Amino acid sequence: MSFFSSLFVLFALAVTSIQARAVHHHHPPARPIYSPARPVHSPAPNFEADASINVAGIYAATKGSHSKVLASYPTQANRKTITSIYGDWISLPGVSAFHFMADMDIDCDGPKANCKGNRDGQSETSFGALDATKVPYFVLPERFTRENKDILKNNALGAIICNGKMFYGIYGDQDADSPEVIGEASILVGRSCFPDSTIDGNNGHPEADVAYIVFGSQVPSGVQRSSIDVNALKALGDSQVKLLQSALGL
Repeated sequence: MSFFSSLFVLFALAVTSIQARAVHHHHPPARPIYSPARPVHSPAPNFEADASINVAGIYAATKGSHSKVLASYPTQANRKTITSIYGDWISLPGVSAFHFMADMDIDCDGPKANCKGNRDGQSETSFGALDATKVPYFVLPERFTRENKDILKNNALGAIICNGKMFYGIYGDQDADSPEVIGEASILVGRSCFPDSTIDGNNGHPEADVAYIVFGSQVPSGVQRSSIDVNALKALGDSQVKLLQSALGL
């Protein structure tokens, strides 16, 4: 091969190599795609009313329905503030309930009777030993429950409106102090209602702006000595409150 032929071959090989490198594309390494962090919200308690329920409307109706007084009690033993239990809704079409406005004292009875600040806790509740830290329940004056057995069953369903929300519970304990007072619920209910407040055995919610609606003939299934079926409670609660909402024209 002549000198010029050899030079031509070398030139051709060089061009081929350059072309090969030109068509081989190097892609940047893949990077993971990050989405912005989302705020984490505490889940709603599983005994909170369904979002479709008109809580504000029912609350207003509770405050405005006060023609049939069933009984009256102080909200605190050392206060002159008296609140009444009303029976305006006892005979509504398809649903029956009585209601009142009160504060919210904290009940710590049951297995966890020694909760912080609790000075008079008992190991049992009126119909068993409900755990106040795990069971949503409310308390009624003993005399009222004794005199109104025709409209109130043990462990009856209740709806409590507090801080703009509605929660369900059962009538699980009685107040037999002297004098008997009204407006009390388990510490679980108190902390669900007022999560930004200091709620313990000695600190409740002092304002009488909490609505208590009691469906006295309705008892959720699954109530045990120390626990309840919360899913059954919520199902019955949503059903009864929607009937009440409809009966009130809301």
